[in-house]
Amino acid sequence: MRTQALIASALSATALLAPPALAADQALITDLCDTIRANYVFPDVAERTADHIQARADAGAYDDLSTRDLAGALTRDLQAYTSDRHFSARQAPQRRMRPPQDSDIEQQPADPRDSAPHGVHTLERLAANIAYLDLRGFHAEPLAHDSIIAAVQLMQGAPALIFDLRRNGGGDPATVQLLCSYLFDPAEPVHLNSLYFRPADETTEFWTNAEHPELAMPDTPVYVLTSSYTFSGAEEFTYNLQTRDRATVIGETTGGGAHPVSGFPIGDELVVMIPVGRAINPITETNWEGTGVTPDIAVPADQALDMALEHALAKLFAAGDRNAAWGLYQLAARNRSHTVPRDQLAQYAGNYTDREIKLDDDSLMYRRVGAGTWTPLIPVGEDTFMIDGNDDFRMEFERNPDASIAAIRGIYQAGHTDRSARAD
Repeated sequence: MRTQALIASALSATALLAPPALAADQALITDLCDTIRANYVFPDVAERTADHIQARADAGAYDDLSTRDLAGALTRDLQAYTSDRHFSARQAPQRRMRPPQDSDIEQQPADPRDSAPHGVHTLERLAANIAYLDLRGFHAEPLAHDSIIAAVQLMQGAPALIFDLRRNGGGDPATVQLLCSYLFDPAEPVHLNSLYFRPADETTEFWTNAEHPELAMPDTPVYVLTSSYTFSGAEEFTYNLQTRDRATVIGETTGGGAHPVSGFPIGDELVVMIPVGRAINPITETNWEGTGVTPDIAVPADQALDMALEHALAKLFAAGDRNAAWGLYQLAARNRSHTVPRDQLAQYAGNYTDREIKLDDDSLMYRRVGAGTWTPLIPVGEDTFMIDGNDDFRMEFERNPDASIAAIRGIYQAGHTDRSARAD
């Protein structure tokens, strides 16, 4: 009996903590529908959407739901009817809302594991000094400004730039403008994008404007990595560059959200996020809403970085960049992208002046003469191998006129070489 009483008490406490049901009364639905009609970017769609929500309410679809569940049901209905992923409803925050801003851009939910300072998650130099920026949000420009400028400074001198937007859900168009500005000639302003806002019936143009022209990199090749998660402002950055042939886009088709949003309070419990504007690209005179940005090179998102590296390194190598050759070999070693038949591997096995090669099952093994440890060799090209775990040394097998193996030529990334003649 005591156990049953405890269970009953716990259930009673849980019920007290549960969110109260919010009656979808006519006043709330009327307020919501009127707000949609007055603000959604396309007036005709706004009218039809409001009528659809009213019909759903009349049918009882929103009765006896908690605030959270009502917000979820409205979001599903709004997005399903309009196919506009920026359209949503949510619980009102437990603080006074600031007035809606036309420049607000809805982002996809941030990954709670991310702690990127104003969106700048990772910035590093990859093979051949290529600069790589993993940007996970275009945060509000006043906050993100210094971080973006610092990132641009750290990318100076790179022979190619990779912007990773695969986990970027969007953000402030002014921050998109800021970063784009350093990828064009500062002496010739470029019209990047325009945003039309229905409530004010006005259009805002976004042009390049590099406040530090000495940091501009107008001639450096640019690669943008995308995924199906890439959304909104991240899509604008991608589309701005792609439509002006300023970047090679690699990865997946993006999410397809080109409408800036503003938040409107509905009653005391809800906020509806309404797409109040639309992007207008000056080249295409349209945008990526509903379609996403199509990559120039389509690959699964998890393969996009390697594809961009391979593409960039191949171009640099063709232009005579010696470090790019090393990058290509290192990439091939990491991805195990080359295979050699066992009978050909057997040709390399033998004793050399100061090196030993043996075939162990289907793997070629290497060690210095007298050393105790054998290390696997990884094929990275024709008669070319790298030592597993060693990125700055490769060996090329030289052949005699009859195609038999004559020697090993050791090549070091620092620039020097050595040679070990075959001894057996």
